[in-house]
Amino acid sequence: MSTALRQEHFGPYKLVRTLGNAHGATRYAVLCSRTDTNYMLYRFEHITNVKERRALFNALLKMSTLKHAHLLNIESVSYDDNGRLCVVTPYTGNHDGLVTLDQLLNIRDGKLGEVESTRALGHLLDAIKCAHKHEIYNGQINPDDILVDRYGCLQIQLYGFETIAHRSINQNPTQSERAMLITDEIRSVVDLAYTMMTGLKATDDRIAPSRVIKKLDKNWDTWFDIGLDPIDGFDSVEHAINALPTNPNCAQWLTTKSPRMPQVHIGSMLRRFRTSPSTSRTQR
Repeated sequence: MSTALRQEHFGPYKLVRTLGNAHGATRYAVLCSRTDTNYMLYRFEHITNVKERRALFNALLKMSTLKHAHLLNIESVSYDDNGRLCVVTPYTGNHDGLVTLDQLLNIRDGKLGEVESTRALGHLLDAIKCAHKHEIYNGQINPDDILVDRYGCLQIQLYGFETIAHRSINQNPTQSERAMLITDEIRSVVDLAYTMMTGLKATDDRIAPSRVIKKLDKNWDTWFDIGLDPIDGFDSVEHAINALPTNPNCAQWLTTKSPRMPQVHIGSMLRRFRTSPSTSRTQR
């Protein structure tokens, strides 16, 4: 089935072909008549609720402040003649269309190997670090939201959309919500990195990467053990970056763990709960 479109325009952009859907928007490859350059257009269906419409517009404006090589740049946010919200970004694909990290892994038989995986992991962690400095968080990152350009550069599309668009633009996440978003986000990237490097799923009984890849630095085993820990994990994206085995000083970061007060409190409560009956019997 052809994805080519009839003559349809959005400002100076001619819609060329559809590129599937993402975050509730239809994506299009478009050609700018002013520069003869390909771009990508995200077009959302018309939203009748004024409050929701405004919140979505404000969310996209906030996301457009993020400028980083590995975050897909939002170049403009506006409405078309039918009142549909439209977002223009650079086009990262080739003549066949977009390439996502998930598709690349399928093409490469499920894994990228040590060198390419380490490079891709660096792209993602650096992008997240930039976003967190701007107090924008995404939560779990899906491999379908990671676009790969012709040069192997990774870019996360519409970073932070789900978390920003579904709350009032003036309502920031609470401290506990922020901590959960950061934890889920970093763990999802570590999970992806494990698959990229080994070609395996990061299950509870996973195999240490050094047993899969010959001569792999065993510090990677520790890095993945921390990053995939269901309770603790890395304290921040900076912690994850500093602990990377590519860092000559990674050892001190692989052994340093900051205590998490909420977990200590819960543990104390459970111990008191378990010991209270015996204490009561002794008092009797």
